[in-house]
Amino acid sequence: MKKIWAIITVVGFTAFWTYGFIAAAGVMGDRSTHPITFVLCLLGLGAGLIGWVQIMRLSPRMHGRRAAARARLEEEYQQTAS
Repeated sequence: MKKIWAIITVVGFTAFWTYGFIAAAGVMGDRSTHPITFVLCLLGLGAGLIGWVQIMRLSPRMHGRRAAARARLEEEYQQTAS
């Protein structure tokens, strides 16, 4: 399931940046932009953020485990070094 959310996140953020640049170029430049460009930009942002939140929700909390493992390894190293 994580892979699907990762693909949705990448496609969403890609759409956001692509249509965001097109919309910004249209606003700053001489050509007019279609309102659908802004809608696609916001939809891409929404899809990217929703996918990112789902990935963060599904991934395990590793910081505490890593810190405990590192402390244990340092303690073992100190015991063997003495």
